[in-house]
Amino acid sequence: MRELYVFTGGYTEPIAMASGEIVPGRCRGIGCYRMNPETGTLTELAVSPSVPNPSAVCADPSGPWLYAVSERKESSGIPGSTVSAYAIDPETGRLTLLGSQATTGADACYVTLSPDSRWLLAANYSGGSVCVFPILPDHSLGGASCILRHRGYGINPARQESPHPHQTVVSPDGKWVYVPDLGLDRLTCYEADWERGWLLPDRRPDVAGLPGQGTRHCVFGPHGDRLYVVTEMTAEVNVYAFDPDSGRTVLLQTVSARLPDWDGGFLGAAIRLHPNGRLLYCSVRGSNHLAAFRIEGDGRLTLLGLTPSGGEIPRDFVLTPDGRWLLAGHQDSHTICVFAVDGENGTLRQVFTQPDAGSVTTLSLWERNN
Repeated sequence: MRELYVFTGGYTEPIAMASGEIVPGRCRGIGCYRMNPETGTLTELAVSPSVPNPSAVCADPSGPWLYAVSERKESSGIPGSTVSAYAIDPETGRLTLLGSQATTGADACYVTLSPDSRWLLAANYSGGSVCVFPILPDHSLGGASCILRHRGYGINPARQESPHPHQTVVSPDGKWVYVPDLGLDRLTCYEADWERGWLLPDRRPDVAGLPGQGTRHCVFGPHGDRLYVVTEMTAEVNVYAFDPDSGRTVLLQTVSARLPDWDGGFLGAAIRLHPNGRLLYCSVRGSNHLAAFRIEGDGRLTLLGLTPSGGEIPRDFVLTPDGRWLLAGHQDSHTICVFAVDGENGTLRQVFTQPDAGSVTTLSLWERNN
């Protein structure tokens, strides 16, 4: 039997967002919750003291280890953020710090693993760079094996004055790494060398967004031949045809994830593929809702519905491996809301709210083998 643990992170100290908002920082550290697979309810197991501002965490599916960024302008007097490795206690959910490494860039905002869990990739939002770290035999981190800095700017001088990498995503075959860059309105593509931990620049497969969209996060479709990109500044989803051999893409469709009558501010946030491969979800902050789409036979999207996320600023959400539940984390209301998912029509029904979860900006699932 498998137990599902939910790890969360957020801001432990005040931080200024690129949008101008000051988030006060009420996260207590990296949280761990046990999820009931039948009811969708959560039980808090532990909150582990962590590096400051663990705004992005990533649990290793191959074992009891977790990695987190520290989203800061400087760390211990040294400019830039850090990434840290932790060991998970499978009984209690508590974490033990194994060590940290500098990202050499400010405001690290995303972290993920290579397909074989031998390398860790991080994106520095304000630093305009991406980096790769070797995972050592004891699952701590070595110094960066690769650091790449983006150049350029977009059409919005307030938000796109410089590069702003927001995510690192590995293609399904492991050959390519895509970096959505909000400042450049594009996904910068790299060919991955997993023997040396290098990302090799190749501008030909770069994915262009539309000017002023602010590309934020992406996910590949169920067959690996479609790429879905959510944009922050326009809260839209771009659909691309993807050639796995060359890495090249063609824009097929742009659809809105916004509330039609909303006249307030909005910011696109996270995007996830349902495990059944037929549904796609994304979250929108400000209007605070979740958008559900059906993936058609040609990979294009049809909007199925817009559902309130149950809290304020749904920065991130995850779907359980069986597709039964969606968990939305809220940065400003400090809650995690759990929704039952109808796998046929995509509808969401809120069934549980976890209060006092801190300023949740990231969620990562980990399955414990009993």
